Amino acid sequence: MNGMNTEGLFRLAESRVLTASVRMLRLEGDTEAIASPGQFVTVEIADRFLRRPFSVCDWDGGWLTLIVEKIGYGTEWLHTLPVGSELRIMTGLGHGFNFTGKNASAMSSRQAECLHPLLIGCGTGLSPLVGLARRMRESGIHPTVLLGFREECEQFGAALFSDPGCSRETVRYTSDLWASVLEIPHDCFYACGSEAVMTELCGLDPNPGQVAFDVRMGCGFGACMGCSKKTRNGMKRVCRDGPVFRKEELVWDV
Repeated sequence: MNGMNTEGLFRLAESRVLTASVRMLRLEGDTEAIASPGQFVTVEIADRFLRRPFSVCDWDGGWLTLIVEKIGYGTEWLHTLPVGSELRIMTGLGHGFNFTGKNASAMSSRQAECLHPLLIGCGTGLSPLVGLARRMRESGIHPTVLLGFREECEQFGAALFSDPGCSRETVRYTSDLWASVLEIPHDCFYACGSEAVMTELCGLDPNPGQVAFDVRMGCGFGACMGCSKKTRNGMKRVCRDGPVFRKEELVWDV
C-alpha cells in the first residue's frame, strides 16, 4: 500500500444507471488516504463477512466514485441502495499508476519518451483510467483512451471521461482491441482488465506499460495470498503489491 489507509463512513450521494448491469456510485466521505489512480477500496456488504473490492474510478476532496457491475449478491445489494445510505469503506489500498508530467524534472530517459500514452480499458476495467486521465491532463499530458466493448449497448465510457476533460475525439470504442492498439500511435500504455487480456496486451504491444489487474480478491489486504502473481522478484499479491504492475516486471505463464 502507499503507506496510509483509513476506514470510514461514506454517504451515497448519487446512483447513476450506466447500463442494465452497471451503475456509477458517487459517495461523500474522507478520501485523504487515496494517493494515486489505480488504487482500490473495500466496501462492507450487509450480511457478508468479506468486503468487496472496487477500483477507485475518481476522487477528490470529500467525494469518491465507483463503477459497480452487478455480478453477485454484494454488487446487486449496492445497486439497490437508496441515495442517502451510508457505507463503511476502507480507502487507500494498493499501489496505483505512476506517471510523470511533461514539465517535471528528474525523469528517466524512458519516462521522458512517454508523452503520448494510450489508456486501455475493457468493460468496467475502464474504471481506474478515469481518474488517471484527469490527472494526466492536469499535468500537461493528453492521453488517448481506447475502450473495448463486445456490444454497442455496453458503451458507457465516454460520458465518464468527459468530466476529466477528455473530448469524445480522444475516447475511442472498438470491438477489435488488438487491431486498434496497433493502429493508434503511442509511446506507452496504461491498462486495466483481466489477466487473460493483460497477458495478450503485454505480448502484443512493444511499448513500456503498466497494467492493473481486475481480479477476484479474498481478504483484500494480503493475508490469504489468493491473488498472487508471478514476477521477476518472486510471487506478489495483487491486493498488497499491486494492483498495478509494470509490464517489464511480470512473468507470464503462456
